[in-house]
Amino acid sequence: MDLRRLRAGELLLALAGVALLAALFLPWYGDEASGNTLTGWEALSVLDAVLCLVALMALSVAVVTAVQRVAAVPIALEALVTLAGLAATLLVLFRVAFPPDGADGSRGALWLALLAAAGVATAAAVAMRDERLSSPDRPTDATGRPISQVPEVEARPAPPAGGGR
Repeated sequence: MDLRRLRAGELLLALAGVALLAALFLPWYGDEASGNTLTGWEALSVLDAVLCLVALMALSVAVVTAVQRVAAVPIALEALVTLAGLAATLLVLFRVAFPPDGADGSRGALWLALLAAAGVATAAAVAMRDERLSSPDRPTDATGRPISQVPEVEARPAPPAGGGR
């Protein structure tokens, strides 16, 4: 596992996944009359498991990127997480528009979950578009591990005109 392989997209994706997971433990809805609050786990039936799965998928991208030697596997996972993040954003938007029965007002964690779900979709799309193993000012080898300097490439003359005949 080499954490130096992580690019900005994977780091943002992991941060959004942690925020989405944390939002499930915070109050989403409240009852103004009684002062009771409902966390994401309490207020949601199946949606809480879906959001937890999306958050874990977002976190797994960072692990897969750090473990894999090539960018193909993380990019494939990022494509799936982009779709899952879009679905999670739509599901949380549904809960914003249609709160559960008995909930008078929404709390900050509902908005955090909406922002985090949108962040998962956006960060996964950004990470998927960045296929570089490293930034131009930080040279790496073919597996993404940093190296001290870029190896010199031997300059070879162009072949003669006419194919050398």
